[in-house]
Amino acid sequence: MRIADYLDTAAARFPAKEALVFGRVRLTYDEARRQANAVANRLKNEAGLSDKVHVGILSPNDIRIPIIQFGASRADFTWLCLHDRNAIDTNAEILAFLDCDVLFFNSQYEHEIERLRTVLPAVRTWVCIDRESRHAPSFEQWLIGSATDFPYVRPDCERVAVIVPTGGTTGPSKGAVHSQRSLEMQLIFLSSSLGMVEDSRLLTIAPLSHAAGQLALGLLPLGGTNIILKGFDPDLVLRTIVDERITHLFLPPTLIYLLLAHPRIGETDFSSLTHVLVGASPIAPEKFKEALRVFGPVIYEIFAQTETLLPVLFKGPADYLSSDGSIDEEILRTAGRAGVYSRVEIMDDDGNILGAGAPGEIVVRSSMGMTGYYKNDEATRETSAGGYHHTGDIGIRNDRGFVTIIDRKKDMIISGGFNVYPNEVEAVINAHPAVLDCAVVGVPDDKWGEAVKAVVQLKPGSTVDGTELIALCRDRLGGVKAPKTVEIWPDLPRSAVGKMLRREVRKKFWEGRWRAV
Repeated sequence: MRIADYLDTAAARFPAKEALVFGRVRLTYDEARRQANAVANRLKNEAGLSDKVHVGILSPNDIRIPIIQFGASRADFTWLCLHDRNAIDTNAEILAFLDCDVLFFNSQYEHEIERLRTVLPAVRTWVCIDRESRHAPSFEQWLIGSATDFPYVRPDCERVAVIVPTGGTTGPSKGAVHSQRSLEMQLIFLSSSLGMVEDSRLLTIAPLSHAAGQLALGLLPLGGTNIILKGFDPDLVLRTIVDERITHLFLPPTLIYLLLAHPRIGETDFSSLTHVLVGASPIAPEKFKEALRVFGPVIYEIFAQTETLLPVLFKGPADYLSSDGSIDEEILRTAGRAGVYSRVEIMDDDGNILGAGAPGEIVVRSSMGMTGYYKNDEATRETSAGGYHHTGDIGIRNDRGFVTIIDRKKDMIISGGFNVYPNEVEAVINAHPAVLDCAVVGVPDDKWGEAVKAVVQLKPGSTVDGTELIALCRDRLGGVKAPKTVEIWPDLPRSAVGKMLRREVRKKFWEGRWRAV
């Protein structure tokens, strides 16, 4: 079935039960189903649209996002994941590359729409989801007269359901294509592995466009309630956990750290929590232990990728806690072991599967995996060589099946749960007239997990202030990808043939820290 078909099953079982909560707005399952059907009908009847439509959503968290996603699913259309914290030019390039036909946008982008219309001529329909815009009707206006019933049509489970950009700003990135079957398999994992049932109450704080949205979509067909916050406000988060009796909470380590540092953390009743899910970047073991003391034995860590959905590796209390309640330090420091419905192996460069104790690339095979990269057959063949998805991460598996990530085959930085690719930041810095070369690396950071740092070698006789380079990157790439700090070195380490050795730069900042270089 489609994801939307599972919304129908939940609405049939729990029509009056709350499905979505966003501030003062509380939608029942029947209301959510009817609104999703209205979206599907309107999309199907929109003038100029074909039978294969790509629907973009450019907005911070909002109750209408899952409604639009379910509506696109009901219509057998494809939704495009966009991160609202990207620079607007980055999202414009992504929308153009992914062939967006319909764009739902939040009014905070009102001043950008005229420019976006110019650079996105293929977008035929524009809708402002939170109010009327001078450039487009509001969501409610757009739906006027649209029927709230939709006839069931047997789905093609291999049809594209969603395309998720993997990162990048020029070119841009790659789009991981996921089918209806991929999303359906994820529902099975979520219900069987994360304790999601009809009484579950998920607090969604991280962007619905990415992993948090996958969890929300996974919960709703089961009859649970998804409470959505627009963004992270620690006071509001703590109050909501108590007031809404939250059972499931997903946060990247950065936000976990901010909660742990809150002065009222010790006064908050966390007894309703059954699953605190940590993912999107590595969490420091000492912070993991602190979270365990504060929230109780309910911490689950997930390692996943855009290409694989959730998860590749997974660990919960039954893995890292012994029968006497003591912590198994070896397991705690791993990223987990293969989740159910996934096969994870360690592979050498020749495609051989390695045994325990041997380092190699982490590869995964799962029905949750992508069907390929959008318009990039070469990258698809490379990433899917040998019938496995190649994660680009180097790991070692112990004799109990738990994998420790020791390096990244590729140099991607994960800062606060967001992917930052060094090459794109380096390209901006290297364009500065004073810069000879630079290396951008992730460095240990208590708040972000990894912080973006630029190490710069200047041209002879040139000077530049680090704050100027940071401002340049923030303007070109947005705040997430801009370096937090800049260091000026007289020389960058290089190989015998003159290639800059980014790994040697990174090693300087990671030696002696909890995570291996």
